[in-house]
This record gives sequence, C-alpha cells and structure tokens, in this order.
Amino acid sequence: MAVRPASKMCERMKEMLTKDKMGVHEGFMSALNGDIARTLSDYFELAAPPVVGVITDDDGNFEISVGAQACRIKPFATTCDLPKPPV
Repeated sequence: MAVRPASKMCERMKEMLTKDKMGVHEGFMSALNGDIARTLSDYFELAAPPVVGVITDDDGNFEISVGAQACRIKPFATTCDLPKPPV
C-alpha cells in the first residue's frame, strides 16, 4: 500500500467534508458530469472529459466551474442558416 503525502490526504479530507456539507454526493457529480459531457459533445468534439467543480461560499451559494478541451467545433445549423421562405 502506497503512502500518500500529508498534503494530498488533507486535500482529500477537505473535499470530502465540503461535499458532505453541500450534499453533493458521488452519484450527483457523476450525473452532472455525464449531462455536461453529453451537452458539450453536441457542439464540440471533446479531447477529454470535462472537469466539473462545485464549491460553496460562507453564504451557502454555489460556484460551479466547468473546464473542457475540444479539438474541433461540430458543424451546427441554426434557423438563421436556413433559406428564407418566398414571400
């Protein structure tokens, strides 16, 4: 069994306590990551899975951060791209 440095153990403990306080559990984060990955995949060819972070401030508000890398933007047609109907 490998010994983890104290700083990594401290960070892991802080993460666990924060998630407990926020009520964010592994199932929630897994579902959130999957939903964000599917949505971004509609628009981009992702180079790696997105990284999602949820933190809370002292007032109980949540800050959500999403980081993702893509290798290309997928072609996407909008109603603006459609030809106008004849009048």
